[in-house]
Amino acid sequence: MDKRFKHTLVAHKICPYCMKVLTVMRHKNVKFEIKFIETHNKPEWFLRISPLGSVPILIIGEEIVLSESAVIMEYIDEITPPKLMPDDPLEKAIDRAKFEFSNEIIRNLYSFIFSTEQEKFVRQKEWLMKHFKWIEEWLKDKKYINGNELSLVDLSFVPLFVALNMLKSTLPCDMLKDFKRLKMYGEMITSLPCVKTGRVPDYEFLMIDGIKSQNTVLYRSNPCYFNNGVKPQGCCLFRN
Repeated sequence: MDKRFKHTLVAHKICPYCMKVLTVMRHKNVKFEIKFIETHNKPEWFLRISPLGSVPILIIGEEIVLSESAVIMEYIDEITPPKLMPDDPLEKAIDRAKFEFSNEIIRNLYSFIFSTEQEKFVRQKEWLMKHFKWIEEWLKDKKYINGNELSLVDLSFVPLFVALNMLKSTLPCDMLKDFKRLKMYGEMITSLPCVKTGRVPDYEFLMIDGIKSQNTVLYRSNPCYFNNGVKPQGCCLFRN
């Protein structure tokens, strides 16, 4: 590969926004290298090149740095046809609005998962249930959010369903039980090959370790489940 166009993704192992980018790169069969960092101990070289000090960032060649998951996803989509984003300006703008929605709903889901306060936990759950209705409506009479073909919008929601599937056995209730279309959609999305290989093999272990170590409401409500441990599943992308 021409070094000018070499792709290096800098990520954190359980960051949902990094998972979005990894999923797209796997779906598009992009060749890339990956560097993992710890967000609580960011290396100096990373802080020098990341404008906001956040992941993911994509280093192209040796000088160009892209930040923000949606920007990186669109770039990958543009350079690897067929594109998953529409060409029509209005449709593209609507999709970008849905990217922002997915970021917000995923941010609130992680806040819910790692909440240590019962009141905040309940409040976040109510917020999520309210906003699930929007996705349920988008899926009306459609296989995917935008129709019968997979789009970049669908891949932007991947971390939502990966996290919900991981917590099926411990959530105080089935959060998707009243959203039949959304539940079926989530099962279909998480079965895609790019979703299975677009996350680190120890994702579940690291998430559960974080839930336990922070003494979250989820952990306190069901410590037996979390103390049984979860074995990470294999992932061809990250095997040594």
